[in-house]
Amino acid sequence: MSYKVIALDLDDTLLTSQKTISKQNKVAIKNALDKGIKVVLCSGRTHNAVIKFAKSLGISGKNQYMITNGGAIIENMTGEIMYQEMMSNTFYREFVAFVKKHKLHYNVVDNKGNTYTSYDTWLDKYTIMQAFENANGLYIKEPDDLPNNFEIVKAIINGSATELDEISDMVHARFDKNYFVVRTGLGFLEIFPKHVNKGNAIQELVDKLGISISDVIAMGDRDNDLPMLKIVGKGIAMGNALPEVKSAADFVTTDNNHSGVGIAIEKFVL
Repeated sequence: MSYKVIALDLDDTLLTSQKTISKQNKVAIKNALDKGIKVVLCSGRTHNAVIKFAKSLGISGKNQYMITNGGAIIENMTGEIMYQEMMSNTFYREFVAFVKKHKLHYNVVDNKGNTYTSYDTWLDKYTIMQAFENANGLYIKEPDDLPNNFEIVKAIINGSATELDEISDMVHARFDKNYFVVRTGLGFLEIFPKHVNKGNAIQELVDKLGISISDVIAMGDRDNDLPMLKIVGKGIAMGNALPEVKSAADFVTTDNNHSGVGIAIEKFVL
């Protein structure tokens, strides 16, 4: 099978636990790019937190693409937005009211990669981490401090694994009907528009490019990667992936700290 697109999750997939890219992964991706294959970084992170890795891999130009915010935004590498899905100011206000009622820590992100939260006695480390990765600042604002047309691409509830385990059912019960709720990593329970996920974003992209979804190979490790692993021609789980992700995959490669991405590209693409 000759794959035309490689879709890669970032955290705990392409990136090591130290947030670096191994030499073997870099070489395999370069070889794929040299063959004319599109390599699409597909992450829950925002533009600024993804673009630096794309640049380091030589993914550039109007004919290469990246998917950010869990599938809410598709853009080419010259910054042209091809697809964007936002959540309304009404939802934003409802979400803030919900987290305040239950005394939860949160942040929301706009389509510029700005991070917003409300004032609290302290800011949790995951919100600070999110703002640092977004590289666009952290704004302490109440909904009434922002314009009535203020919209967001995602909303995040933050906490330790145990804290998120304890509230997960409650959050799903409140938002599942109209939104897509998913754990995207340690400390992050995220809410997206109902039909926004990595699988639908890849489908949207290949439809625009005239490429069959069967010509795509994708790799990931967590719940938010399941939609893309299930829809593409070959879905690959990392050796460190969650059990349900491994079960849904066509193949399990080595873990993120042992160049699982590069090994899979060498095996199935090169």
